[in-house]
Amino acid sequence: MKAMKLKSCFLLIGLLLVCNVYAQELCRADFLPKASAAFDLLTQKYSEERIVKEIRAKNVRWVTNLMSASAVFYKATHEKRYLDMSEQVFGNAIREWKKNEKLMHGKDDFFALQNLALAYEILQDNDRLPMGADEVMIRFADLHFDPDFVIDNNQGQERALGFVRMCNLFPDAPGVSHWKEYVDKMWHFWYRNKDVDETATLYASIHLNDIINIAIESDKVALLKTPEIRRWFERYRDQQAPSGYMPEYGDDYFFAYNNWILVFEKMARLTGDASFRKAAWKLFTIGYPNLDIKYFKPGWNLRQACDWAALAEVALLPTFFEKSDSPVRTSLVTTRTNRKGKTDIPDQLLLRASSEAGTPFIMSDLYASGTHQHPNLRGTINYFEVDDNPLFHGVQRHATDVRHGNTVVLMKENGSGFPFDEKGSRLFTNSWFTDCVDFSQSTEISGDTAMRGMRKMTFRFQGEPGEEIYIKNVRLIGKAGNRLLHDCSTLENWSKNVTLVDLGKEGKAVKVVLPDKNVCFVNLDVAADFSLNDYRYIGCDWKHTAKSGAKKSVLDFMIRAYNKVSHPGEEYIHEKVGTLFNPNTVREAMAETREGDSYGRIVLDDQCVDGSVLQRNMVLTKEGILVIQDHLLPGAGTEGYTAGSLWQLYSLDKSGKNWFNSTGENKKWKDRSGKDIETNQLLVYFEEQKGRHFGVQQQEYTVKPVTTFAKQKVIPGSAVTFVTIIVPHTALWKAEDIVKAISAQTDATHQSNVWITLANKNNLKIEITKEGNWKVERNE
Repeated sequence: MKAMKLKSCFLLIGLLLVCNVYAQELCRADFLPKASAAFDLLTQKYSEERIVKEIRAKNVRWVTNLMSASAVFYKATHEKRYLDMSEQVFGNAIREWKKNEKLMHGKDDFFALQNLALAYEILQDNDRLPMGADEVMIRFADLHFDPDFVIDNNQGQERALGFVRMCNLFPDAPGVSHWKEYVDKMWHFWYRNKDVDETATLYASIHLNDIINIAIESDKVALLKTPEIRRWFERYRDQQAPSGYMPEYGDDYFFAYNNWILVFEKMARLTGDASFRKAAWKLFTIGYPNLDIKYFKPGWNLRQACDWAALAEVALLPTFFEKSDSPVRTSLVTTRTNRKGKTDIPDQLLLRASSEAGTPFIMSDLYASGTHQHPNLRGTINYFEVDDNPLFHGVQRHATDVRHGNTVVLMKENGSGFPFDEKGSRLFTNSWFTDCVDFSQSTEISGDTAMRGMRKMTFRFQGEPGEEIYIKNVRLIGKAGNRLLHDCSTLENWSKNVTLVDLGKEGKAVKVVLPDKNVCFVNLDVAADFSLNDYRYIGCDWKHTAKSGAKKSVLDFMIRAYNKVSHPGEEYIHEKVGTLFNPNTVREAMAETREGDSYGRIVLDDQCVDGSVLQRNMVLTKEGILVIQDHLLPGAGTEGYTAGSLWQLYSLDKSGKNWFNSTGENKKWKDRSGKDIETNQLLVYFEEQKGRHFGVQQQEYTVKPVTTFAKQKVIPGSAVTFVTIIVPHTALWKAEDIVKAISAQTDATHQSNVWITLANKNNLKIEITKEGNWKVERNE
């Protein structure tokens, strides 16, 4: 019997993977049955007893999400069982919250109110509300109301949408005037710039959907039908890869799926532009065959189950009749506006010859600022696909170091590993480290642009229960030396979750013991005003020990320094320990396509070290060959430094002196028909030069990638040119044969010529000059 059930399950999943790949717009029959079937699988172990346990465990976010998701599925399908589920979840929550208000607060519960209000509205329309619900709803809203939480990110917009819905549902509530004031303030905060300062793909889809819903539910739709807003929408459509995937940048996951489908469908109806419907279709049809099993696994998974409700919401949208279809642009640099109103800031550099499926494509994140930012990775190549295969889609969730990217680094090398000092790994226990945050991007406090102010510090930890962390010598660091803020010889100004210990010869230190696997915050109330000319960094000495006594232990540790002058979205500066800072800025960025080949140029000032300049020239051929010429001019103070060109691989198969081949990820990516994509290997070839060394380093962060590199010592003021050739290929085109088919030469003028004979015996010559002249010649 169990075998038959398992077989039926896999048959159902197989049927779910069938989708219409011929029409280029989504039809209800394409996605709604799949979404509801997946939702059913993921909530298969639903019971009232389980729900009550979730409520009592303060799982506020996902309990409220489930009640709204099931209600939306009812509206889309008219299947009574979904309405019954929503009523039962909602009713139990109301009863439990009424008995114990503490259960209304949980992790990430800023998502809760808008879902709670949506479930209330649908249940009210169907006469399914329990007695006493209104009183609890208003109390829930008041307990989650923070009039000062004004910011243009997903947390802010989720809150604002919740209070829009509460204003509509309870126009006579005691706090409604304050709710309306908050909602208006939130709308004005982002709308004055017609943009939001969010730099992560998935999070962007959340707040875009919220903003559209706020406009619909507060009679502001006309405000979204302006040329500026349309250009804002088009920026996200243009960032879509030719395959249909939404590349991730910032602190994000690959790949954002259902919510972007919903957002594109809503954008289509707001603009009357069918290109947004095509974007939704492309994402659905390429994404569906590639979804992880967790999106279908029978049992109990609220996170993935609720995600499918976005497609149920698509089914409820008005019929689309428009036929206009604006073209998606080819190679370009998208631009944006920041919170301060500065316009035309370079955002993403995109290289592609067309938006048609299979076209080679790369993305480079140029903005790398705002919410969920990864500023140390500015200018890196964060996405690369060929033949609809995401050959590089990021290793960067919670990985913020410049050495985590595909870029050029300039750093001091300690001789025990490159680019990471293996003896200095922050995984090691019982070893003292010095770490800090770069406070130069903090807010100014006076007319002197160098003056900064810090009002307090927070140390953020997440690791195994029982992990011990020791902190001492909290200080300012800079050209003026060290300025002690707290010597950690007393508990004065520390939060209560620390103790003081005497470590003998190592001196006194503040001790933190992690109580569980959740995030642990430790606060230190110290303040200081200072000039960046004297002090730029705020840091401490620290070490950690594992409860098990292990020599290595994974600890997520961030140091956070709060600005004395605080603006929305600029409350603090924080960084993970062990990070190599990269304070670079974009001086210039451009992109163009000629006859199927594309070229991009980025000029970055202060690359890794103040005064150092990196000019990156990139050619992406129509065949998918990527040639990168990096021209680095080291600045003053870089005596003894090492420069290195890096490319991250998911695995290492074969290698030679200056080349490295990867068979890719364990996951096999599929095309729209469900077949494995054959172009799934990647070869990295570094040009040889005198004094240059090559190698690999196995990493321990995130997906545990392999970093390949070409490196050499530098002389301040003496330019260095790296040429890196990236060749996607199938298993039939052997790595050894590719290496024999490549030749590269850079002359004294920094002109680089690359020759490669392709698998079909056609010859390519790619020429790039330092000045940015480029061409691709073919000899067939």
